[in-house]
Amino acid sequence: MPLVKITRSRQVTIPKELFDELELRQGDYVEIIRKGDQLVLRPKSVMDRDRAEAKEQLFKLLERIWERNKDVDPELVEREIAQALKEVRKSRRKPSES
Repeated sequence: MPLVKITRSRQVTIPKELFDELELRQGDYVEIIRKGDQLVLRPKSVMDRDRAEAKEQLFKLLERIWERNKDVDPELVEREIAQALKEVRKSRRKPSES
């Protein structure tokens, strides 16, 4: 288990391996809760209304895609959806995030 140090301003560094495993990015939010003598960090999403509406539209679109492709191998449909989402996310990232 990695050991981290608390800095003067009460900050800790998330070890790179855990940071990468959780697919965190600079600027992401985490929630911290106390469980007995432990502190638990949990990645959290903060979403404004415009993004919430976009997410709702995305889910409706995905439902239509599933309905249209109900006779197609589900794994193929999932892979194609995952690839499309990956491409959209990559295109929306700022150059400094890549």
